[in-house]
Amino acid sequence: MTLKMTVWQKIKQKFRLRFYRWLDKRQPASTELTLRQHLLYVFPSAYGAWFVLLIMLLYIFGSNYQNNLILLCAYLLLSLFCCCILAAFFNLYRLQLKTSPPLSMPLHTYAGQSLTLSLALSHTEHKKMLSFSGDEFEALLFETLPELLPLELYPRQRGFYQLQRFKLESYFPFGLIRCWTYIQLQQPYWVYPAPAELKNTHATPHQQIPDQPDQLAPYLPGDQASSIDWKRLAKNPWQPVVRQNSESSMPALPKTLVVTATGAALELQLSQFCFLLHQYEHQGESYSLSTPLSTIGPDQGQAHLHRCLQALTLC
Repeated sequence: MTLKMTVWQKIKQKFRLRFYRWLDKRQPASTELTLRQHLLYVFPSAYGAWFVLLIMLLYIFGSNYQNNLILLCAYLLLSLFCCCILAAFFNLYRLQLKTSPPLSMPLHTYAGQSLTLSLALSHTEHKKMLSFSGDEFEALLFETLPELLPLELYPRQRGFYQLQRFKLESYFPFGLIRCWTYIQLQQPYWVYPAPAELKNTHATPHQQIPDQPDQLAPYLPGDQASSIDWKRLAKNPWQPVVRQNSESSMPALPKTLVVTATGAALELQLSQFCFLLHQYEHQGESYSLSTPLSTIGPDQGQAHLHRCLQALTLC
């Protein structure tokens, strides 16, 4: 039984891949899509198949017994079935879907967290009972379509993703006919590593601090007594001096993060570096990042932060 299911799943997967390749040629990914005739598929549902069987039986009985009332009932049901085909088709026809406009910052989330995408819908008048389903989000059913369609995605691993093809279908008005389509929209998003606080010294930033001697300055009212050079004060009590720390007078050097871990330790280091990047940006410090794939020079700001996070994501 398990072997049969495995073979059947392989055949189903191959058929699905070929069907999706055919769909990619028929409807490539785009930021805006209007449902037309070549994108909509119409077929009787399971309930509709029984309905067709009922019409055939009524027609056979009416013909054999030459009963005009039974024939009239069969013709009426057939007319209703044909009207349902048109109603189901026009329920999706000319519906327009559009992705959100590009923002100044990339659309992103962190591993283990959800991400909400908003799709703009147009020409939603008289569109009833539509359902959206896909591999990345839970199925949604709307009695009347909103202007903004929220899709809550649940990515598990870090990486750069594109919104996968999802299905839009409807059984309106009586469930006899199923009208559906497969939609591919061009909507990229990033999944950054989940931030984790620094717990060991392997991910400490590298910063070189040159050794410089302490500097002396004349004593001013308000200086701390602990900074006074008492030995010089004993020799020359009329000219007190204070010691100034050379590090405080130097400009702050940029922090440098270098990705060196591999294997299982890599994910932990990326999470710690993600936390450090946010900390440096919050403190207004300059920082740089070096990975096996790229090197980003010292800078600060939200754009620089996202460039560093994207570099971490692609490690």
